[in-house]
Amino acid sequence: MRDAAQQLGYVPNVAARSLRVRQTRAFGLLLPDLGDPVHAQVAAGFETEAAAAGYSVIIVAAGNAANEERRAMTVFIERATDGICMASCSLEPAEATALAGAIPVAFLQPDHACRSAPPDQLPRGVVVADDAAGVAQAVRHLLAAGHRDIAYLGLDGRASDHLRRSTVQRVLRKDAGRSPRTIGLPGDAWTTPQEVGAALGPRPPGAVVCYDDKLALALLDGLRTRGLAVPDEVAVTGFDDIPFARLANPRLTTVATPVVEMGRIAARSLVEAVLSGELPPARVMPVELVIRESSGVPLPDIPGSAFPGSAVPGSAVPGSAVPGSAVPTLTGGA
Repeated sequence: MRDAAQQLGYVPNVAARSLRVRQTRAFGLLLPDLGDPVHAQVAAGFETEAAAAGYSVIIVAAGNAANEERRAMTVFIERATDGICMASCSLEPAEATALAGAIPVAFLQPDHACRSAPPDQLPRGVVVADDAAGVAQAVRHLLAAGHRDIAYLGLDGRASDHLRRSTVQRVLRKDAGRSPRTIGLPGDAWTTPQEVGAALGPRPPGAVVCYDDKLALALLDGLRTRGLAVPDEVAVTGFDDIPFARLANPRLTTVATPVVEMGRIAARSLVEAVLSGELPPARVMPVELVIRESSGVPLPDIPGSAFPGSAVPGSAVPGSAVPGSAVPTLTGGA
């Protein structure tokens, strides 16, 4: 019968089947920006894992706006998805869960204050990278290279920015007895490299820890426009290890996060919730500092990449975090 159906080109009616089994075999995936390389890798991992379990994926971009995230939730609920993953969302997890009702909701790198909590206080179904451990590695790497005048270049108003900025402040005070210069920029600042370069002021610091790779790459361009050499006059580090980090001139030192694997884990969490009725406990993923030329202490390249599924090779310094390790609070030691 199956051979005959295949020869005739028969395609099952998934909508009709969903009425019978009360499952649509579809997950909803909310992303802030489809053009962002980090979110693209998250989507790739999520979709691959969902497809392996027999699920299709409906993707909606919400642009880091709470109202758009609520609209996306409505789309997923109206289509009766079997599960929802909210990646880098600003909506409070409790509100999103309440909106979803009986539909399980997984959160990947939520841009909410809960991201700073220890693992045992994170909601079930949350998947986060150990941002604080990664930023601490970057700061200590710059300190080991002899830098003391270290600034943090971030994005105003985001919970993830607060966590990374506070980590820079804590580590510098603890390890060097200094306070960093902190500079806040709007979320789309990376699109205006000259303004990013100018934000450092007439007397730039000796080193800058950037919120993410996009901002770091914009800073490299802005400093080049100002005639300042990286890393000779200003050392720069990023965060995320996007594919363009290795192509930069100079190549970018950054913190690599296993975003593809995190996407897979989020999809597996929803599959588990559908089967068991409960989301798994929160996961905190380890990160690695990838040292390249922009910080002034280059290491030889090693073929491969920091994490499976990543497109960016480089020399990785193993992180201090391990799977399930605590996300450091903003007042404790790193």
